Amino acid sequence: MKKRGCQNLGILFFCTIFLKILCYGLFFFAISSKIGKRHLRIRRWIGKQREGVFMIPLWIWIIAVLLVVGIAMAVLLSSYENKRLTVEYYEIESEKIPEAFDGYRIVFLTDLHCAQFGENNQELIEQIDECRPDMILVGGDMVISRESSNEEVPLALMKELSAKYPIYYADGNHELKLARNEEIFGVRYKDYVHSLKEYNIHHISNETIVIQSETGFISLTAFDLEKKYYQRFHVPRMPLSHMESVVGSSPGNIFHILLAHNPNYLKTYADWGSDLVLAGHFHGGMVRIPKFGGVISPQFQIFPKYDAGEFHEGETTMILSRGLGNHSIKLRLFNKPEISCIELKKRD
Repeated sequence: MKKRGCQNLGILFFCTIFLKILCYGLFFFAISSKIGKRHLRIRRWIGKQREGVFMIPLWIWIIAVLLVVGIAMAVLLSSYENKRLTVEYYEIESEKIPEAFDGYRIVFLTDLHCAQFGENNQELIEQIDECRPDMILVGGDMVISRESSNEEVPLALMKELSAKYPIYYADGNHELKLARNEEIFGVRYKDYVHSLKEYNIHHISNETIVIQSETGFISLTAFDLEKKYYQRFHVPRMPLSHMESVVGSSPGNIFHILLAHNPNYLKTYADWGSDLVLAGHFHGGMVRIPKFGGVISPQFQIFPKYDAGEFHEGETTMILSRGLGNHSIKLRLFNKPEISCIELKKRD
C-alpha cells in the first residue's frame, strides 16, 4: 500500500519569516539595552532598576517577545494552511477486490464544517475533478451544529458534485447532534437530508448497501456512533456486540468499506470484519509535530494514537483523513486540509 502527499512548501517560507522576525526582535532589544545604559527615561521604560525601582530582567522581555512572535507566526501559518488544500493518494490492495473494481477510484471527503476553498468551493471541486473519481464517499461533519450556522455551503457543494459523481453520505457527530436536538435546531437535519436526497445523494445510516458494477460488487456500511463515544477526556470501550446490534454482521467474503466517523475504535471495526475503514473527526490533531504527529484530538487526547494517515489492524486498513475544515478553534499548523484519493487494487 502506498501513500503519496503534496509537500508542505509553505513551511520553509514561514520558518524563514519566523527567523527574520526573531532576529529583528533580538536586535531591537539589544539596541534598547545599549541605549538604556545611557538614557534614564528609556531605562525606566524597559524596567531597569534605578534607586530601588523594581527591575524586569531582560531575559523576561526576550521570552515575552518570543511568545508574541510565536503566536503571530502561528496565526499567520494557520490562516495560510486553512486554505491550502492537499490531495493524499492511497492504494488499497486486497484479493477480495473484484476485477471490475481493480483501479476503481474513490474520493473521500470529511469534516468540511462549512469551509470554503475559493468562491463556491471551486478550488475544492477542481481538485476533486483532477482525481477522476468513480464515486465520492462523505464521512460526515460537513455541517456545524451551532444555532448561528446553516447548511448552505455543504449543500451547494454536494449539489454540484452530485451532478458529476455518485455520492454516498454518512453522518458525523455534528449531523447527529442536529438530528438528536430538534428542540434546539428544529428540523434543520431533516431538511438537510431531504435536500441531499433531492440531489440523488445516497444518505446511509446504520445500514449496509451494495455498490455494483456490471461484473462485480463491493459493500459499504455507515455506522453512526452514539453520543457517548464522542465524549471528551474519556474514550469508553466499544464492545463488538454493540456494533453488531446497530449495523448487523459483516457481509463476509465481500470487500467491505466502513464509514465510521470516529477512528478511536479501529480494533472493533477490524473485529467486525471491515476491509477498509474511512474515518475523520480528529482534524489531523490540529497541530502536527514532525515524528510525533497530531497534538490533540477533539476528545482532548494528547498525541492520540490515531491522528491522520494510514493505519492497520490485522487485515483491516483505516484511512484517517485530516479533514477539510474546523469549527470551534480554527487552528491548523503543519496540517493542511485533505482530499483523500483512494485507488482499489486487486491483489493476485
